[in-house]
Amino acid sequence: MSSYTIQEAITPNIELFSAISDEIRIKILMVLNETEFTVNELKDILDIHQSNASRHLTRLSAAKLVKDRREGTKAFYGLSDDLYMSPSILEVVLKSAEQLKDIHFIKARVKETLSKRKKVSTKKFHKLDEVGGGLKAQVYLFSKLIMPFEHAIDIGCGEGAELSLMLAHRCKKVSAIDNNANTIIQLKKHLQEKNILNVHPIKADMNEIPLKNESADLILMSQVLHHASSPQKAIKEAVRLLKVNGLLALLDLAEHNEEELRETHGHLWLGFDQKRIEFLLKNLPCRILSSEVVLKDPITSIPSSFQKLPIICTIIQKETHSKY
Repeated sequence: MSSYTIQEAITPNIELFSAISDEIRIKILMVLNETEFTVNELKDILDIHQSNASRHLTRLSAAKLVKDRREGTKAFYGLSDDLYMSPSILEVVLKSAEQLKDIHFIKARVKETLSKRKKVSTKKFHKLDEVGGGLKAQVYLFSKLIMPFEHAIDIGCGEGAELSLMLAHRCKKVSAIDNNANTIIQLKKHLQEKNILNVHPIKADMNEIPLKNESADLILMSQVLHHASSPQKAIKEAVRLLKVNGLLALLDLAEHNEEELRETHGHLWLGFDQKRIEFLLKNLPCRILSSEVVLKDPITSIPSSFQKLPIICTIIQKETHSKY
């Protein structure tokens, strides 16, 4: 995975060029590059009729540019894996979108839609009460990370920031990242009370972290990837921040079928298997050092039906400099 030379999944042909020759379809692809959306969300963002949005999505699906997944009665549309694995084609689409006169208006509507969705789905929870957040799993993760580090980044530190505080004993500097403003405020108060000086809370989305390229030798993503609107973007951002030979530690639920977690815990993705993680890393300068599925320990504050869900622990090493 250290090479940037790839064979693209989509072969240019008449059907492809016909599909991306329409301005509305270019807009749809640009919007879906942010994350998945329903037909209703797309029609509101682009100010078009639902039937029109559905017609364009059908055309894009036929060209293997878009895929859909079911969540109850809703269908969410996103860019296809084939399009993500065809960067030159995706680049053409996104460069074309940049020439649209109303691009800034559309991007503003995308942010507004995601903000509304987050208010509905986001649940406040203590990090160790998150499904798959048991101590056994986190101790297992730390057993893989026995050396001290210069700068560690804990992406999605959560209430209490347990991992960030544990890292403070092993690292010269820890950046604790969370998108919840109240979480950051409370963490700052706690750090001040305990006189902990090497943990630095930062409010940021996991897709856009205001830190320099290749600034950390350890990055943790514990129980956050299933909350990511775009796992591809989240992983790419983490790799951007990682130094060569640095480690990215992913701890998340293994692939499962517990649909209820979407409602109870705001999960967007029902876990990951190693194959999916390998896909997320495709074309990034990394390699997987280890990937194992381990059982979590019971936590009484979550439903018993979720207590036996396995989690997957993956350790990834960056091999070469990123090209961003």
